[in-house]
Amino acid sequence: MFRARRIPAREAPGILRRFGRNDSGVAAVEFALLGSTFLLLVCMTLELGLLLFTQSVLNDAVRDGARLIRVGQADTSSIFVAKVCAKAGPLVPSCTTSLKYKVQAAASFGSLSATTALANQYDAGTSAQDVIVQIGYSRITILPWTSTYLSGTNLLVSTIAFQNDPY
Repeated sequence: MFRARRIPAREAPGILRRFGRNDSGVAAVEFALLGSTFLLLVCMTLELGLLLFTQSVLNDAVRDGARLIRVGQADTSSIFVAKVCAKAGPLVPSCTTSLKYKVQAAASFGSLSATTALANQYDAGTSAQDVIVQIGYSRITILPWTSTYLSGTNLLVSTIAFQNDPY
């Protein structure tokens, strides 16, 4: 049976001093305190980087699709969506169904309105009309626990306005 030994009062400061100098396990305690915060920051940086890269690719895809409208080569929405999906590539899964778009034309830019309520409207207009093209994509976060900080799904909207070429 274990019997506790009583430490005399004059030996107590020496034991505390030795305990204070013992640094075994410090790295494990520091990692437990700071490691989770560091991993959260690294994962959030990767998630935000991918989000911004997806936005950049979407902007480029809309610019190429709008170029087809501007020169009169995209008479239907299917040509426009096919061009955007070909450019967006693997960053937008099931592109033809997950993208929402709104293409509207008017005689002046003052008559056009940009919105985030996209409803797959397509009016490419005629020669020399002003056009606004918007594409929206709801991107789901890759790491589920980052949705606490990034709201789960992020709506990426890309907008471009231009005047059709006179053709």
